[in-house]
Amino acid sequence: MWVMSIIGVVWFSIALIFVMVFIDTDAEAAIGWGLLAILYAVPYSIVGIVTTKKKKESGQNSMDELMSLSSLKEQGVLTDDEFQKKKQEILGA
Repeated sequence: MWVMSIIGVVWFSIALIFVMVFIDTDAEAAIGWGLLAILYAVPYSIVGIVTTKKKKESGQNSMDELMSLSSLKEQGVLTDDEFQKKKQEILGA
């Protein structure tokens, strides 16, 4: 998702360059490029960054859950089959 947010930032930058180029010669084109930049690139970039951050946090939570399960298995609270089933649920496989 970082790649998508980078694409959004690049698109926003290109649109701003076109706004600067057209501002003196064609105001309508400059407004159009500006609106494209605002309506597409900025929200797209924000969504990409937020989604990436959530995935990173989710990965840490999964690791904590796996460590907890491993501890329960070592203590004999969970059987090997129960451990494997829960592990698959956490990993989403």
